[in-house]
Amino acid sequence: MESCAYFCALGTPFERELPREVSLLRNTAALTARRWKLCALNTEGAARLGELFLRCDTLLLPEGVCPGGVRARQVVSYGLGGRNTLTLSSMDTRLMLSVQRQLTDLRGETVEVQEIALPDDWQRWEKPQMLALAGVCLLCGAL
Repeated sequence: MESCAYFCALGTPFERELPREVSLLRNTAALTARRWKLCALNTEGAARLGELFLRCDTLLLPEGVCPGGVRARQVVSYGLGGRNTLTLSSMDTRLMLSVQRQLTDLRGETVEVQEIALPDDWQRWEKPQMLALAGVCLLCGAL
């Protein structure tokens, strides 16, 4: 699989859960130096990226942020609002990821609108972190 990156300004509690093909980056120079198959951002990472030029096939980013210098073929948003591509549909009994719009994963396969059960132990993370991890795993075919 081609290169994938999760860019965050600080450490992330789910680093060990990331698929092996995903590099955890904290340096903007490393992030902007190449084209990525997948680039995932958290809020702090998007703010730190700012207007720097970034090229990727798929951009996964939190709701409400859109760095100005990004060029992506597909943008997938995550958050608790209903307008996001990825959101949580249930948090009471079982965590369910809701795919609100059709998207294409990194293998070129179509991911249809659906709900996907998330691992129970993911409840230990805050919801935005959980959604970022779920998005990365879904796009990499690991969910």
